[in-house]
Amino acid sequence: MRLHFLQTNFPSGRSHILMRNADHSNTELYHYIMVLSNRGELWVDVFWPLDEESEKKTFSISEQQFWHTFREWRLLGLELGNSSQVAQMLAKKQLDKKAGLKKLV
Repeated sequence: MRLHFLQTNFPSGRSHILMRNADHSNTELYHYIMVLSNRGELWVDVFWPLDEESEKKTFSISEQQFWHTFREWRLLGLELGNSSQVAQMLAKKQLDKKAGLKKLV
């Protein structure tokens, strides 16, 4: 398993640090080992649909930066995130995009 360490910063001020499995070959579904938001929501071992909008706000960080940020955010408190709720929201977003593209054709 090859891991990529990433950070996503949204315009709303919300941020995520992500640990992505680079060996996962599905281009429409990413395998994340761990995702933590700066609001204290933690997701572990989740599969999420590709979200092109958030990919534009995502950049690589070092493993050291990931764990440093993880420790800082963890001290603020953690809640286990609802992975299925997030996956449903992202999947709906993807389906809406595909439906919109079909209407244009």
